Amino acid sequence: MSRTDPHRDSSLHKLRDDFDHAFTLAPDSEIQARQNLLAIHIGGDAYALRVAEISGLHADRRIVALPSPVPELLGLAGFRGQVAPVYDLAALLGYRRGGELRWMILLRHQEPLAFAFERFDAHLAVTTDQIVASPAQNRAAHLHDAVRTGQVVLPIIHLQSVLAAIQKRVDATRSTRSNR
Repeated sequence: MSRTDPHRDSSLHKLRDDFDHAFTLAPDSEIQARQNLLAIHIGGDAYALRVAEISGLHADRRIVALPSPVPELLGLAGFRGQVAPVYDLAALLGYRRGGELRWMILLRHQEPLAFAFERFDAHLAVTTDQIVASPAQNRAAHLHDAVRTGQVVLPIIHLQSVLAAIQKRVDATRSTRSNR
């Protein structure tokens, strides 16, 4: 015959109630305030990309070259059964062509479009307080924010801004051709 300890039973009930109650609470704001980024290298410089702007990361895709008035267009590549134009992200940011463009990100956009770059370093999950906005007077084209990771600050490439610049150039090329 065993006797139950009323103190132990009340402790167990309290623990169970606390555990069950934890599922009724809203998630911790720090968990909600995280952003996922990819750390990459372009032309020897470190950058970050927002995962929210990307629908996939790919390596070693074959690119079929095609002629284009936009020199940064490398050609076409296949991604999950669809063909997408692939642009040299380094060239779009003003770097000289150089390194092997092994990595590609597929942009989250209604039309498939990819950017190629040299090196993928890591996935970063950061809190919003690690994201810092560049002052308006110091903003470089396509670089509006940065992320602090330890002792390093990585500029964040705004991919939608890069896409808008490409679209503007393509539209200007079309306009020039139609005026001839």
